[in-house]
Amino acid sequence: MNTHQEIRSTSGPRWSIAVLAVALLLSVLLGWLLRRPAATAEPSGERPAADRATSDAVARVDAFRVRRAGLSLRAEATGYLEPWKKVEVRSEASGRVVARQVEEGGRVGAGDLLVRLDDRDRVLELAEARAEWLRIQAGWALDFGRNDEPRAAAASSPLPAGGEEELRRAERLLREGVISRQELDETRRRLEAARILSGEQRGEIRAASTGLAQAEQKVERARLALERTRILAPFAGRIADLAVESGQHVTPGDPLLTLMQDDRLKVDVGVLEADIVRVREGGPARVRIPSADGLELQGTVYTVNPKVEPGTGTGRVTVAIPNPRGLLLAGLFATVELEVGRLADRLLVPAAALLERQGRTLVFRIENGRALWTWVKTGARSGDLVEIVEGLSEGDVIAIGGHFALAHEAPVEAVLTAAVPGAAAKGARP
Repeated sequence: MNTHQEIRSTSGPRWSIAVLAVALLLSVLLGWLLRRPAATAEPSGERPAADRATSDAVARVDAFRVRRAGLSLRAEATGYLEPWKKVEVRSEASGRVVARQVEEGGRVGAGDLLVRLDDRDRVLELAEARAEWLRIQAGWALDFGRNDEPRAAAASSPLPAGGEEELRRAERLLREGVISRQELDETRRRLEAARILSGEQRGEIRAASTGLAQAEQKVERARLALERTRILAPFAGRIADLAVESGQHVTPGDPLLTLMQDDRLKVDVGVLEADIVRVREGGPARVRIPSADGLELQGTVYTVNPKVEPGTGTGRVTVAIPNPRGLLLAGLFATVELEVGRLADRLLVPAAALLERQGRTLVFRIENGRALWTWVKTGARSGDLVEIVEGLSEGDVIAIGGHFALAHEAPVEAVLTAAVPGAAAKGARP
């Protein structure tokens, strides 16, 4: 019993001393770490030691050789593709549809038949109108032959000399307030009566009095009603929004279909007032269609609306886009970049090269197989291009891909690309 008690009494202090020693060592280590300078507290222009390469592993990076070129400044806006011309074709007559010659998506030429209505009633009405016209014309011809010499010529009064001048003088006196409207009308009626009595309008008067003119008008109306049973394409285009079927009864004003001219498209975009004053008709425009795998097309500024909406501070710009094969569809969302200025001979790099460290901008310049942390000062930006004002020289090789996790002086294998991005971004300004 005494032996065990002695062992317990001596082992307790030893464990306590060991624990105290470990705690003391940990506190010393923690104090040293807290006193160690932070990597982000390096002076301007210095690279922190912690960011330096500590491994000989070679990283493969995409690289770009800095060059000088012109920089196109652009404004960006969004809109939706629209057909160059679009009309909703409606019925101008009542009747039953006996033929629909088109389907949605089909193409038609100008004047092609789209829809035909039952025209039997109109055919009969035209035939009746022609028969009446022929009867009246025959009577008019016989009467004209018997009365070829104007019977009223002797009794008629010739058109007063200077009648037109008298009428113009009366109109001038009315404007000056010398005569009244009633006096002008009396002068006009007197001159018209004199013209009729002179025999100048003898043929027109005889045709009206015999009913020939009315018969001709009736024939023309019947012909027009018959034509309206055949709905033709007003221009070449593509069919959309069919709203009629064979056998359906339609009335004037009923929608039948939509016809779109889509061999070229347009997109209306709202451009900020600070940019629209620099947009010119005929200027270049880059149009990107996200839904078509980011397809990019070269368009042209067609019109610039000479008015800015006060509520939004934007003005409307219409951009024309070629669509010769009809692959683009109306209604697709599009982003449009418009040129609003151009800077000549600038040192340019891709925006992907730029990184932020310690609140400043840098790039990795590649020299002798090493990636060197290099501060830069940027200027104008336009899409994927950035102007470099300080920090680089023409011909320098910089990393533009695979460089985000690089350390200063890391060994790299550079793969040069010759592509110069040309996209542009919103609000680019020198």
